[in-house]
Formats: sequence, structure tokens, C-alpha cells
Amino acid sequence: MTLVYSEHPYLRDLLLIGGGHAHVQVIRRFGMKPEPGVRLTLVSRESATPYTGMLPGFIAGEYKQSEIVIDLLKLSRFANCRFIEANVERVDVYEQRAILGDGRTPIRYDALSINTGGDCTLDIPGGEYVEPVKPIGRFLQNWSRIYGDLTSFSRPSVAVIGGGPGSIELALALRHRLGDECDISLITRANVLMAEHGRIARRHVEAELQNHRVNVVRDFNVVAIEREVGGHALVLRNEDGSGIESQYALSATGVGAPNWLRRSGFIVDERGFLKVNRYLQAETFTNIFAAGDAASLNQQARPKSGVYSVREGPYLAENLRRYLTGRRLKKFRAQRRALALVRAAPGQAIASRGLLQASGGWLWRYKDWIDRRFMRRFQELPVMVDTKPVYRGELAMEAPETSMRCGGCGAKLGADLLQRVLHRLDIHSPDSVFMGIGEDAAVVNMGSAAISISCDGFRAMVDDPWRFGRIAAHHALNDLYAMNSEPSVAIALVTVPFMSENLMEEDLFHLMSGALTVFDESDVALVGGHTAEGAELSVGFTVVGSTSFNLMAKGNLVPNQALVLTKPIGVGALLAGGMYGRCDAHAVEKALRVMDQSNATGMQIFADYDVTACTDVTGFGLGGHLGEMLRASEVSASLELKAIPILPEAIEALLNGVESSLQKNNEQIIDDCSYDCSSLDPRLRMLADPQTSGGLLAGVDPAYVDSCLDDLRRFGYSAAQVIGTVDEKSQNIGQITIQS
Repeated sequence: MTLVYSEHPYLRDLLLIGGGHAHVQVIRRFGMKPEPGVRLTLVSRESATPYTGMLPGFIAGEYKQSEIVIDLLKLSRFANCRFIEANVERVDVYEQRAILGDGRTPIRYDALSINTGGDCTLDIPGGEYVEPVKPIGRFLQNWSRIYGDLTSFSRPSVAVIGGGPGSIELALALRHRLGDECDISLITRANVLMAEHGRIARRHVEAELQNHRVNVVRDFNVVAIEREVGGHALVLRNEDGSGIESQYALSATGVGAPNWLRRSGFIVDERGFLKVNRYLQAETFTNIFAAGDAASLNQQARPKSGVYSVREGPYLAENLRRYLTGRRLKKFRAQRRALALVRAAPGQAIASRGLLQASGGWLWRYKDWIDRRFMRRFQELPVMVDTKPVYRGELAMEAPETSMRCGGCGAKLGADLLQRVLHRLDIHSPDSVFMGIGEDAAVVNMGSAAISISCDGFRAMVDDPWRFGRIAAHHALNDLYAMNSEPSVAIALVTVPFMSENLMEEDLFHLMSGALTVFDESDVALVGGHTAEGAELSVGFTVVGSTSFNLMAKGNLVPNQALVLTKPIGVGALLAGGMYGRCDAHAVEKALRVMDQSNATGMQIFADYDVTACTDVTGFGLGGHLGEMLRASEVSASLELKAIPILPEAIEALLNGVESSLQKNNEQIIDDCSYDCSSLDPRLRMLADPQTSGGLLAGVDPAYVDSCLDDLRRFGYSAAQVIGTVDEKSQNIGQITIQS
């Protein structure tokens, strides 16, 4: 899913922290009308952002999860915006960098915008026993677990802490979802519910709560929560020491400010929210903007509500554009009263705005129409004009597919093309070359010692240059690990797209910082390299190491060995799906985690079991690399399709017509296979899916294979599996027999 770099060099970095309701509008507007010279980067702790207004309907079972979330990766693809899934720990306002968690490299910005959700975690003794509804993205991730816990009780009791519209909607939605066999309490420290709304609306709310048997407890300020010793129940303590017992507690109280805002040195209000002026611009730091729950509007104090964040979105997008181009900013005037539409029951809603206070089915239909219309803007993105060249006449018949080519190993040349070139070249290997072309790494006798050498590289397949550096480093080292060699030094060749000098420096720094984290973990020294300017970000590494006595080679398979694969396949299809915006961010993240796992421990485990034949599965796919091993060993093999670990989302991608640009070329290996299933079976076609930083494929003695698998899984290769066996030698050298 590499980005297509504009013909206009990037000059400024616009960093967006958080995927809130305002920021999704900023991204869409920049996608509809890009600003030449401005590069967008979104950093979000979640890859999908839920729409607040539809959360109660989802909990009640009226909406599917896919209907209430905006996939930030797909939206970013549409707008040519870099997407980085990470936690922000603070902002260094003087160095103009966002400090990320997990030891990641800080991200520089020229202009910064903050639109993160608030938090309703209770900062009280025992607060960790309560499930906060905000941040909503995190709550949504935990919902299946919460729902499973609630339904595990014979008669669950739930306490919802809060007194505003959100807590009321939550309590009523839980009643609808859990049915009558559940005790639900709404606990508020106030003596009235929805205090900021009118009397008639409050009366409607009280009636709905009573009709749906929600017990309302007023004037109860929860100051501590205790868990019963040896039991499952919680006890919520009031200021006077009295308690309410419940098996589960959810917090939907007022929104709290993210702690990192205060740590960053911003000017914040008494509650810790970032103070912004009428231009949604931070005080003192004119290149910083904020909207939504994270912001506090000077002289325009408003309740924390998604309604205001939605309305701020167009103004925020316009002012960010104007700031970066040096134009006068536009004032934002917050509406004094926002229309509150509270979901009361299936097909019913309550409206409150000033003198307008009503309830009925028509209000629910109106709310549903508003919510779905908002979501369609981000789930049904317009198709932008394709500016690829149009070939005419006979040229059109020969023109290769040029748009949206894959990155990573999906960008490799096809095996047949490579073999034709190698046959045409007059390559002579001296006697000092023990192993050369055809192996994962070359092994060269240097007199007093033997060394292993390999090189590998590709164009970016992820937006995050830091993570791209990690994956590229893993991938290069894997060639040595596949031969049971210990890497020791590396040399880099990096191409950085032409941009302003600051941006080029940052991309190079992030990429190499990511690579160094892997090299440091592997005790590999980066000893040199070369940089160049080019059309897009790419990197290659030459790695050198020492060989072991138990050298693993492709040609050492023997009959009856079990074929063991350490990682699942499907990376190529998911990267292509992410690039096209046809696979969601969670699926792409699974592929990234597979790629960002070292094969070093797998090599050590195979060495402990005296494995002598191994390769790493990369660009030619599982079938292509197994075929290389079989031909080199002069044997054949049988595979069990159902045993091959495949990322399930990759199967779905293939069924939907999503595939890597190298897939068709790789599928030539399937023509040489014998199989008992349809040639369109996606599991069969997955044998041709190109992998980047894929797993190890090895021949293991059947007497030790169970123990070997146990060790692999214990050390993190959870998908490790026996996928087939090496057949007895026959005339069908290289034949792969596949059983479905």
C-alpha cells in the first residue's frame, strides 16, 4: 500500500493526532482538494473510529459494527494521507515533534492538529474495575468481551455511572440487548438527570427509564469501588459509606482530558483541556490547532459532545489549509444550543434543544437518517480521476498494468523473467564460492573462515517509514537465518522521494531508526551505505554473517521429512487490499504483525533439531519457494491445503478479487502441481501469494516434529504447522501433490 508521491514536492508536514469526528472531515476535504506541497500524516491509537451517535444503537443490536465505524486506513488511502497506528505520549512543542509510545521515533510537524477523544476512566480507588465508555474506540474493541462477561451470569446486574444523555442511552441500550433477565441501575451524583436540558425532555427520559425498569439512583457520588473477596460482585461506595452491589460497572461520566495534553506544556483550562481561540488555534503556539473533546473554546464554553466536533470539522480543515499557505484564518462560532437526539428505545428518540422538546418514532427516523448520512461520506468515498496514461491501438494490447503496483516483495520481478536473465548471463563462480545463485544467501570461503552474504530490498509497502525500516531489516536478515547463519554487519541503500530538505531528513531518519531497532535486537552492526533521491521511498540491505557447522540449504530435503511452516501466509493479498482500500485496517495490521516478527528464534529452534534444509518464504510465494527446494533436492512433496496457516482475511480478499500484482506470475507454479480441488479455490491460489518477511519452511525429522512444533509455538510462532511431507524420490522431481 505504498503511497503515490505527488509530482509537486512536499514542503510542509501536517500532523493530525486522533481520528475524531473533526479530523475525518479534514482528511476527506484534503482528499477531495489536495493542497500542493502539504503532506498529511494521521496518528491514531485505533485504526477505526466509531461514530458516537450510533454507539447506543450498536449496543442495542440495531447496527452492525461495520456500520458505525470509519476505517481510518481506507480514508487515509483516499486522501494520500500517511496512517500510523500508535499512542501519543506527549508533544514537544519547541522541537515540534510528537513523542510516540513503544520506543518509536518521534514525528516532526510544521502544523499540528489534535482531535482525540476524551476519557471517562474513574480516578478513584478501585476505578480499574469499571469499564469506561470513553475512549469509545477502546470500548468498542472490548465490547465482545464485556458482552460475553455479562451473558455468562444467570441474572447479570449492571451499574451505569453517569447522569447525562450518554449514560441514559447506554442503560436503555443494555436493557434492549440483555432483555428482562438483567438488573440495570443508573447511578448519578446529581439529583436530576440531563440537568442541562429542558423539563419536558427530562420527563420523557424519566418515563422511558421507568418503562424499561432501569433503577435510577440519585445523589450517589461513587468515590470508591471494592470487589467482594472470593466473589464476582462489585460494591460501589458513596461518600457516606453506603454501597450498591453490582456484578458489572460501566462509566459514562463527564469527559476527562487526555493526560498528555498537560504534560506537553500546552495552555490548558482547569480541567486539562487544550485552550483554543476562535480560530481553533492553541494559545501561544500558533501552528497548533485542536477540536472536539480535547479542545476548550475560549469564551465559547460548550458541553463535550460529538455534535460540536462534527461542526468544527469544516472550519478546522479550512484553517489548517489557510495557516499552511499563509492566509488569514476563519473564525469559528460555536452554536449556543445543539440539538440533542437521545435514543430511548427501539424506534424511539427524544429531542431537546431550547424550547424544542419532544419524543416519538419520527425523531428516531430523523436521527437514523442524520447518522447514516454522515457515515456515508466516509464509507462511500468518491472515485477520484485516474490520470494514468491511455495507450492506443496495438500499444494497448501490450501495455502492462501500471497503476497501483504493490510494494514489498509484491514488487519483485517474476521468477520466469529472472530465470531467463540468469540463463543469458555468463556467470562464473570461483572455487571460493561454496553456495551461490539459487540459495537464500551466498556462502564464500575466505580462507580462514567462511561468510554468508545476501542483499534484499524493495519499495515501501506501509505508510510508516519507521515500521517499513523494521520490516525491511527483518526481511534482509531472514535470508541468512534461513541458512542457519549468524548475521553480523549490514550496509544500506536508501532512496528518498524529493521533498523539502526537512521532510527528506525526517523520512530517512525514521526509516533507519526502525531498521536499527531490528539490527540492535539481532546484534548486527550497520557499517555503511548509500542514499539517493528518487520517485518513492525504498530501502535495501546487504547483510553479512558467519556460517555454522549445520548449514541449512534448499537442496538438503530428504524423503519422509515433515514440511514445517512457521508463519501464516496471505500478506501479499492484504497489502494489496490495503493499497486499494478494499481491506480494513485490522486485516492489514495482522499482516504487518506477521512481517514484523524475526525468524532468528525459529532458526535456532530448527538448528536444535538438526534441520539441514530450510528457506524463507518471500516474493515467489509458498509454492514457488517449495518448488525451488524440491528441484534442488531432486524430490517431490505432498501438501495438505487445510493444514497451511493462512490469514483468513486474505482468503476473503482473494474471493473479492483483491490480489498482489505478482500473483498472476507466481501462479505458474500451480500449473505444475497436482491437486484435487478447483483451480479457483482461494486456498490453492494462496500458494502463489507473495510474502514479505515471511516465515521459514523447513524439512524436519518426523520423529522430532511434534516437539519442534511445541517449541516454535512456545516462542511466539503461534501459527507454526506441519503442512505436508517430502515424498520418496521419483521421476516427478519438483512435483507438488496437493490434497484439499
